[in-house]
Amino acid sequence: MTNPADLSPEHMALAALRHEIDLLDDELLALFERRLAIAARVGKAKDAPAGPHVKLRPDREKMVLDRVIANADPDNREAVESLWRQIVGWGLARQGRIQVQVWSPVEPTRAFDGARLRFGAAADMRAVRDPQAALKWAAEGHGVAVLAINTDDAWWTGLRREWTGLSVFDGFGGDIPTALAVGKIDPAALPNGRRVIVDIGGDAGDGGGKRRQGLATHHGWTLSLTDAPVSVGGAEGCVGAVG
Repeated sequence: MTNPADLSPEHMALAALRHEIDLLDDELLALFERRLAIAARVGKAKDAPAGPHVKLRPDREKMVLDRVIANADPDNREAVESLWRQIVGWGLARQGRIQVQVWSPVEPTRAFDGARLRFGAAADMRAVRDPQAALKWAAEGHGVAVLAINTDDAWWTGLRREWTGLSVFDGFGGDIPTALAVGKIDPAALPNGRRVIVDIGGDAGDGGGKRRQGLATHHGWTLSLTDAPVSVGGAEGCVGAVG
């Protein structure tokens, strides 16, 4: 041990700062473990009346994240978002670790990194080679599929046919998504954001002044986004939303 009398003022100031950090770490640990304990108790409440869905509430996650970021110092917002995603991910893991399958034949690292940021290190993620198998797996309620768009496989058309029980609930790749997250999500829990439309023909608008942003086309089918507040499963072909 160093004799305090031998410490310079600079070393004493550094030691005081480190002691303050140690105290904060203890407080953070206590709060985090308290949050984990509460998260473990809320899992059953997330089952919809019609049956169990994947235990994700994208609407609440977006609402809380928006609030936290708005309250954060602008210089800290990127760090706050990353940390918050990890905290929520570990909370979800107490209810059952989220399983994520990622299919992206082009730029797989980009899709994988986007999914890792979204679901946190607690998620069990793996790359897969068959998007249709991933959709079937997700439709059975095993977890979430993150699938690239603008590829040779227009898997998204199946959201209006074979996989109507699945909903898009997030997108990755920037303002114009290059991959979408789908899962057996309670429609009432979808984020309040742009609606995802899959339809025949790809109308340029919805008739109410809201234009659509095309993402992909395939044999007359169109995948697009709209700001119109359309309902999932309605005549407009809405299959989900991205925050």
